[in-house]
Amino acid sequence: MPTTMLWLPLMWLLATATATVTLVPTPEPSPSALKLLRQSPSPPVPPRPPPSPRGDAGAPVLPPRDHPELLPALAAPLEATAPPSPAAPEGAPMEPSTTGNGSAAAPAPGSIRDSPGTPGPSAPPCPGDGEPAEACGEPTVEQRAAVAEAVATFALRFYQRMAEAARPDANLLFSPITVTMGLSHLLLGARGETRERLAAVLAYPPGLGCVHSALRLLATAPGLFSTTQIFHHPDLHLRTRFLNESWHFYNTHPRALSGNESLDLQRINAWVRNASRGLLPELLSTLPPEPRLVLLSAVHLQAAWLTPLDVKQTVPLPFLRPGRPPRLVPTMTSKKYPVASFIDPHLQVQVGRLALRGALSLVLLLPLGPPGALGALERALDPPALLRLLRRAASAPPRAAALALPRVRLDVPLDVVALVHDMDFGLFLDAELCGLARGPAVAVDAARHRAVLALDEAGVEAAGAMATSVARSAPLLEALRPFLFVLWHDSADVPVFMGRLSDPPP
Repeated sequence: MPTTMLWLPLMWLLATATATVTLVPTPEPSPSALKLLRQSPSPPVPPRPPPSPRGDAGAPVLPPRDHPELLPALAAPLEATAPPSPAAPEGAPMEPSTTGNGSAAAPAPGSIRDSPGTPGPSAPPCPGDGEPAEACGEPTVEQRAAVAEAVATFALRFYQRMAEAARPDANLLFSPITVTMGLSHLLLGARGETRERLAAVLAYPPGLGCVHSALRLLATAPGLFSTTQIFHHPDLHLRTRFLNESWHFYNTHPRALSGNESLDLQRINAWVRNASRGLLPELLSTLPPEPRLVLLSAVHLQAAWLTPLDVKQTVPLPFLRPGRPPRLVPTMTSKKYPVASFIDPHLQVQVGRLALRGALSLVLLLPLGPPGALGALERALDPPALLRLLRRAASAPPRAAALALPRVRLDVPLDVVALVHDMDFGLFLDAELCGLARGPAVAVDAARHRAVLALDEAGVEAAGAMATSVARSAPLLEALRPFLFVLWHDSADVPVFMGRLSDPPP
């Protein structure tokens, strides 16, 4: 039985909020000059002793050699271990070597300091930079459970906003853990009220410690592999604290954008294509205007059925659609398939769990009654009720049941900013993100998410990406009517994918 893989790349594109303001006290290059932009060497910086890390209290980071803050004393070893890729396009900045999974090879820890060219009085100090970073050793069991519950709570709230904004018969799909990781990475640079509001959107309880460490552990739970990357404009002076925490919590290794739009687009899409093992050959057709920072994130998992399905038993069966004629779709069937299933009489829903390898499960929530009952279930669910159903399904023993499950491929685009503003109106309109970089303010103005998921006889295969721009128990489980589904990680206790199937393609 072939093993399938899930890759969830996540991208964040950040740019200055005002195109007429430059990041350094020198004139902005003309558009024609930007096409040939190459990073110039930084002035030598006297080395300083690396700080002693205290768990989450800002572990030191060594950026790749194309980052302007790289210490000269540490550049030599990196030069020896990170030759330019032979396949790199002509004119691309030199980059560290990459592993087989597309992530940059991790350099030895070192230390960095702010790059030269600090703006003058027009760039006041960033609030909160003087405060010590959160000190945390290994997250406690309670802290890990609290972050896992926050991911599930955010997942349902975000999904409900999607369902409200979409047509009743539209298919939905997104990756809760991927979106959470991307927004939490952005949380490292948020300050003041923005940080509090963004943490509330993510459902993190006030005062919860070890958030990023616990999230990192969830993203690397058995069966999962996560990797991230940063691309930035050379003139963007990324703050040392943000770089340190990005490296420590998300293992990022900054690379410089060239300023050549076609070249940078090619490099970004190549990273995504490599990280997703070709499932996403292209993420963006064009770059947003004047990108300043690109945050990429990917999550990979293998999800083959624990009990294989026989392709010979796949037959066309009618899928019921509300207000429309039934549609014949290829349906995977089995007369005796192990399914953990039960009925919740209060919510009037049948829950069925199909086990996957790697401590994963596909959980189906099938509303009882007519096909149009899915909307009522979506509105009735709240985070405690959803978690209760998912946890009960995870512990329910399987028994032989007749199974009918559509073989389907979903490809769903999504505007993330609009949904986040539904959850907290205006959060990104006047966001305080000075913790990302020194200089003029930056603000989120767009975010695009795309997810692909395929269910077939081998298991589940999926890939997802998000681009954010910041300017300048039943004996029968028959899923042949609209249903909500969750790809659940049993041991990590978090949702990895969530969506609904209302109108499967023929």
